[in-house]
Amino acid sequence: MTDAERIAALEARLQLLEDKEEIRHLRDSYHACINDGRYGEIVDLFTDDAFVRLGYLAEYRGRDAINAGFCGMGERERFFIKQYIHSHRIFVDGDTGTGHSYLQATYGRFGTSYWVVGRYDDKYRRTPDGWRFAEMTIEFDYTVPTGVGWSGDALHYLDPQNLPVGIRRS
Repeated sequence: MTDAERIAALEARLQLLEDKEEIRHLRDSYHACINDGRYGEIVDLFTDDAFVRLGYLAEYRGRDAINAGFCGMGERERFFIKQYIHSHRIFVDGDTGTGHSYLQATYGRFGTSYWVVGRYDDKYRRTPDGWRFAEMTIEFDYTVPTGVGWSGDALHYLDPQNLPVGIRRS
């Protein structure tokens, strides 16, 4: 291997590491915006044609819908959410990438606290402004009241289609 080939290989490895770190920062920025209540900043993390699917809760296509959807979270009455991610795996292929991360969250509304657990699956795209989400989806493993726990009769108390009989949605 020539010196030029070694330098090119090192530059490619360095670029991959920098890309992964920027994507990791992108995912962390999303959760920081959610946790800090900065919903109006979330739209800047997405491409113009991005798609977001938050399990059974919502779908947004394009920046206008994404902005309206996340800003609407901040307008909810008696709403609380904190999200924590882990095991973020990133795969880069040129100017695109994919990633997976696991979510544990606490959610509250109208005095009821919930445990929320799921997995984010993302598609990323390099833009002139840096890496952005082109697609973000989450599938929930469970969304249950803390008093019930995840071993109860239902796994998705926040899904209006899946509530146990006699449970009122807040």
